Amino acid sequence: MRFIARRDEENIEVEVERHGSGYRVKIGDRWIDVDFVDAGGHVRSLRLQDGTQYSLIHHREGNRHEIVISGNPIFIEVIDPLALKRKRREDEIGGGGVIKTLMPGRVVRVLVNKGDAVKKGAGLLILEAMKMENEIQAPVDGVVDQILVEPGQTVESGAELAHIG
Repeated sequence: MRFIARRDEENIEVEVERHGSGYRVKIGDRWIDVDFVDAGGHVRSLRLQDGTQYSLIHHREGNRHEIVISGNPIFIEVIDPLALKRKRREDEIGGGGVIKTLMPGRVVRVLVNKGDAVKKGAGLLILEAMKMENEIQAPVDGVVDQILVEPGQTVESGAELAHIG
């Protein structure tokens, strides 16, 4: 799974893979092996490959995370790379019209029907790409004119998904 962690306006690329009973985590260009255990409530235990262990408190609200280690809070926003691509594309073309996928994937669910009025940011469908479920959102207020895909359908990069008029 790939995502971007934003801390103090700095974007950090992160990749996480299941590795045995733990995980391999790539932060920037560096890979580390970690074990991450839910210790109940908001408390987590994190053990690094060198044996160093941390107890931390984790609070999440949407895509914003507060992690407290040794009394020091760290605030991170976790960003789906597809959302950044969508935002750049909307900035370039103004949103609206035909909604296209930015990478190949599989349609998991369609959340709207033809004729539904939607507000900017409303979920239109769920697309599984890069082993993540991504909510494709309406780039503008409008009415769903067409839904061009159905659940279970595989789509290529650039495929048209829906149209908002």
